[in-house]
Amino acid sequence: MVIDVRSPTVVKLARYSAASIAGVSVGVPVLAIGYGVLGWNELVANLVSVTLGAIPNYLINRYWTWHQTGKNRLWGEVVPFWVMSVLGMILSLIAVNYADHRWGTTLAVVIAQLSGFAAVWLAKFLVLDRVMWRIVHDLHPDVAIDEAEAGLIGALRRDGHDGEPATPDQPPRPTNLARNPRQ
Repeated sequence: MVIDVRSPTVVKLARYSAASIAGVSVGVPVLAIGYGVLGWNELVANLVSVTLGAIPNYLINRYWTWHQTGKNRLWGEVVPFWVMSVLGMILSLIAVNYADHRWGTTLAVVIAQLSGFAAVWLAKFLVLDRVMWRIVHDLHPDVAIDEAEAGLIGALRRDGHDGEPATPDQPPRPTNLARNPRQ
């Protein structure tokens, strides 16, 4: 089996990996300093670390991996991303708590955090790429993701409301000429 390194999925996976490395590059030092140097509780240090690491991860993935521009869509992008991040955080919180009680070293806590996120990492990519963005393209193959409100919820709501054009199978919306009685 030969893998085409130029395929869109491989390119996206490489970019997704780079974004994850950027998030880890922010989060792990915060965890190590918070837990190992400042003496924070392992759960607090992990929570702060995950939150700070998720910010560059989200932004890099949004703009570079999936080429999203325009405004961030709460239900179409932000919520699905953070739900997946919270799942990773829950696993890492369990792992970090165990590592702290079992070994009590900064290295063990860092490895535990990375292990918790590694368990969710590939699933997150598959959900974002193969489910959420694929559904958008399946529903509107000729429409750019931003035009489809950049996410599953937005793609399902292209009904001619909120200023976006109606899909071709919908009847035209009646116009109300008496919108502004002061004219």
